[in-house]
Amino acid sequence: MRSGLLLASSLLSLAALVSCGTSTDPVAQGPVAGGVDGSFDEPVFGAGTAEELELAENLSYEVLYGPTSPALAKGVDALRTTRVKLDDLGMAHTRVQQLLNGVPVFGGEAIVHLDERGKLFGVTDDLIANVQVNTTPDLTMEEAMEIAAEEHFGGEGLLTADPEASLWVLRHEGEDHLVWRVQLRRTMGQVGDTMPLFFIDAHSGDLVWSYENLQSATCSGSTNYYGTISFECYTTGGSYYTEDATQLLATFSYNNTTSSLSYVSSTSTTFGTTQLTKNAVEAYYVLQKTNSYFENVHGRNGIDGAGGPAAITTHGYNFVTAATSYSRNYVNAYWDGTMMVYGDGDGVNASSLTSLDIGGHELAHGVTEYEANLTYSGEPGHLNEATSDVFGAMVERSVLGESADTWLVGEDAWTPGTSGDALRYMNDPADDGYSYDYYTSSIGSVDVHYGSGVPNLVFYLLAKGGTHPRGKSTVSVTGIGADDAADIWYLALTTYMTSSTNFSGARTAMLSAATALYGASSTQYAAVQDAWAAVGVGTSSSGGGSSSSCTSTTYTGTLSKSRSSAYAPSSSGSSVTGTSQTATLSGPSSADFDLYLEKKSGSRWSSVASSTNSGSTESLSYTGTSGTYRVRVYSYSGTGSFSTTWCR
Repeated sequence: MRSGLLLASSLLSLAALVSCGTSTDPVAQGPVAGGVDGSFDEPVFGAGTAEELELAENLSYEVLYGPTSPALAKGVDALRTTRVKLDDLGMAHTRVQQLLNGVPVFGGEAIVHLDERGKLFGVTDDLIANVQVNTTPDLTMEEAMEIAAEEHFGGEGLLTADPEASLWVLRHEGEDHLVWRVQLRRTMGQVGDTMPLFFIDAHSGDLVWSYENLQSATCSGSTNYYGTISFECYTTGGSYYTEDATQLLATFSYNNTTSSLSYVSSTSTTFGTTQLTKNAVEAYYVLQKTNSYFENVHGRNGIDGAGGPAAITTHGYNFVTAATSYSRNYVNAYWDGTMMVYGDGDGVNASSLTSLDIGGHELAHGVTEYEANLTYSGEPGHLNEATSDVFGAMVERSVLGESADTWLVGEDAWTPGTSGDALRYMNDPADDGYSYDYYTSSIGSVDVHYGSGVPNLVFYLLAKGGTHPRGKSTVSVTGIGADDAADIWYLALTTYMTSSTNFSGARTAMLSAATALYGASSTQYAAVQDAWAAVGVGTSSSGGGSSSSCTSTTYTGTLSKSRSSAYAPSSSGSSVTGTSQTATLSGPSSADFDLYLEKKSGSRWSSVASSTNSGSTESLSYTGTSGTYRVRVYSYSGTGSFSTTWCR
């Protein structure tokens, strides 16, 4: 899924960068029908099955030991597979480690890249040619660790953890050595923390090479909207990068191109003040703050819930990535399914789109993708966009505190020449001149960014309380605070919503979440009912209609077989003169019942509203003209008794 803040644009073409993993045994060599040179007739990679990974590995070894073998050309003794990965483009990437007599060669690696049909796309070749050294050590591992600690660090008493060591072959300054790679650690959370890495010759005991492996520092930099900020950065070789090796987050810059990403670095802990650098520093800050919000508030480990997704691997880490300064005068920011991409704006419609709420908005699209995966069209699309506005606002609030600006979307970046305006207004969605703030049956045809105004207003009323800002309903909502509102929305998204959840389904999902968190008789549960009723979806906690009163009737029945229907009050329907209708359904938990509101036109019935979530708890709302209507309960699967309440 790809979800933009403003508008759609073409998918980026980025070089695939893959990550290291745990070692596995090398595969046996043998011919594979199709692939590499000829390619298969159809795509063979995509599902990520064990069979696909095995095929990719076998094909890769055909390349590594084939007629144009990079391994044989460099006299490589042996290779070991360390990772096989399939990416979102359907490409396969096999990473291998160079060995000499079973000992890994430091820096000796290769990656074979295959397209979706198994054809060779390219080889990343960092194999080291003609390595020669005696691989039987004269020093034990314990002796090497003692030499490193006592002779080169000042004694084991200064360490805060036991030394770690492993045997490697190292080519250093043109000479091959068998070395013990010894990692020492003194980390106490204060100035002077250090993690030196020593390479001790396994024959002579001499120090061959060493460097500081504590790869983080506190850096600072200027931003567009938040002044000078401090942030955790990565350091190596005297340079500092917008990379966080702890949270595994990084920002890179397109430098106003559309195809080439570059590091953002500084030779000191203070980053420069060029516009490109400010954009990157700010986007990096937003990435860190968004990640921290989801982790600290909702206990979520990364955008995908598993510490990722990692888009780029560099400096030995797999980074969740944000890319800045994409193209020129580009007024957009979006999540492309793997990484965050920001434009610099055009200076008229928008300045750099690297603000906290815009960045939080786009990264929340990633969370939605890995959870409910709300379809980016119709009512699910409106919910998708609103979910991102909600959590963009919450990210901004977590950093800056709550204010009137919390409820404005993109206020920092939008139309820099106009003070006080915003891209969208959660507290009064219609204020932008485009967004909807009340449910209609035709809202599914509206652009996802404008239909999002309805659930945006739900969240605002849920958090702050009050009535509809333009008097389109008389329902009064008791606010429960932004923290409780966000907890309900997050649990509904991650547990109770599906890809096809519509507004009535979202109301049901949020009521389920409120029940799980606070109980069905809680203030929070009633507030969810009232917030949705205030925008025309469902009834309020007092049982009243959303914009006008209606009369509720409850019907009961039984569906005795799957794919059967029952009607209320009967298959002939009932005359309805009001404009607003709601219906709810409660059926057996072991079945999947759906709910439809149907209107008669001539001799035909057509569905005008529906609720088809998993399970048998459904609700719908409809605003339309008078006519003959009926409620249909349908068994998608299972049987049992049900109760449906129709307010008309």
